[in-house]
Amino acid sequence: MSAKDPHPRARTAWSADNEQVFALPSFYAEFAPRDDQAGCVDSIYILKDRGRLTESRMSFASPLKELTFVFREDGPGGRVVFSEPSLDHRRKGRAFVGWIVGVKFKPNWSGSPSVDDPAIVACRDALARLVREGPSCFDILDTMDRTLLALSRQPRHGSIAGGAPLDTPHGRVRDLAHRVGRSVRTLQRRVRTSTGCPPKRFLAMQRFRRSVYEIAAGGDGLSAIASDLGFSDQAHLTREFRRHAGVTPGAFRQAWCRPRAQAVRFLQDAGRSTRLMMAVWPLETTTEAG
Repeated sequence: MSAKDPHPRARTAWSADNEQVFALPSFYAEFAPRDDQAGCVDSIYILKDRGRLTESRMSFASPLKELTFVFREDGPGGRVVFSEPSLDHRRKGRAFVGWIVGVKFKPNWSGSPSVDDPAIVACRDALARLVREGPSCFDILDTMDRTLLALSRQPRHGSIAGGAPLDTPHGRVRDLAHRVGRSVRTLQRRVRTSTGCPPKRFLAMQRFRRSVYEIAAGGDGLSAIASDLGFSDQAHLTREFRRHAGVTPGAFRQAWCRPRAQAVRFLQDAGRSTRLMMAVWPLETTTEAG
């Protein structure tokens, strides 16, 4: 099965960003889905690490389902994990050495694939071969695109709002219900069924996710970020960030900005054909990669 590239000329336009990131010994990068998959896929992410980025790992709360392929350097084959939304943060174990490739699904995607699904098993085996050989960005994204295409053709049931987007930047529950054309009661029931939390908590976690990107990029001050994202003030941002991440925004920014690491956001606008949305890497690896 092959996935048709909707923008065949785009690769040369955005390959430089991706090649620079993939040349690093350790990095984390998030990519936008293809246009025909954007209705149910939030992002595709890739982690390549030798214990630098993951020496002190935290797993943040997230309203999204995730499909993850894990390839440890000291382990055979690969492992597939399907995760439901998580309302809690937790500290993970030992630092990771190897590759992790994953997909974050939007809340309107109602699938719950088995790790034994033939399409997922084929993806795991293909990725296992790629990471042993030193893949390019295109190798991994092409493999993931084919898998997502196969999953999209499987029957699904009970999508919480059809194809309606639920990633509204601000808003109240009533505003979200109006946006997706549902009653408040219907929205409450279906959001809870899909994400395990009520719509108000879901909106709070979505806003928290946006704050992670803004804070990691290290641009505006925390008060400006709080205002832009609809928090009542910086103290409100701090409370919500600690609730979902287990650390304060200031501590998170200090950990992931200079001098320890560099985080860069790549804006997705009409004039840019790249799928790369964000990349993080330890600054020390820049010289090693050269």
